[in-house]
Amino acid sequence: DKAFYEASGGGVTFSGGECMLRADFLKEVLMLLKEEGIHTAIDTAGHIPFESFEKVLPYTDLFLYDIKILDSIKHKKYIGVGNELILKNLFTLLERGKSAWIRIPIIKGVNDSIEEIRGIKELFKENKPEKIELLPYHKMGIIKGRALGVETQEFLSPTKEEIKALENEINLP
Repeated sequence: DKAFYEASGGGVTFSGGECMLRADFLKEVLMLLKEEGIHTAIDTAGHIPFESFEKVLPYTDLFLYDIKILDSIKHKKYIGVGNELILKNLFTLLERGKSAWIRIPIIKGVNDSIEEIRGIKELFKENKPEKIELLPYHKMGIIKGRALGVETQEFLSPTKEEIKALENEINLP
């Protein structure tokens, strides 16, 4: 019901494993939503060819973009791929004036150092996203993986105080 969206100021966010893997379908749905004047957002890890982004750009108001680890070798160790394509796609979106919120899941002992946060701050010195969020790691993926019979490495979550100290370093409100 469109009245709900108008009253709430909300919209539609596409996420999942990686919704951008279905860019053709996504484009069709986004087009229909934009025709109705509904705000649209895509939650992505960004490790896809930029041609997929090209398909949805005209119909997407906001990208929620995950950045996990700055060092590409460390990124490959923990994520399975380097981060060159991810960062290239992000900066292409920013250069084109697209709205982006950077979301960084903070994992104790992996990407929770002051040096990592300073690197992220430096990364966005020239081309700033609308927002940067530091999110404490959660174990939801572990639970989902076990339900599917997949064993996944468990990590530790940072405390609220540790997140606040990192936010202060990057000057987040």
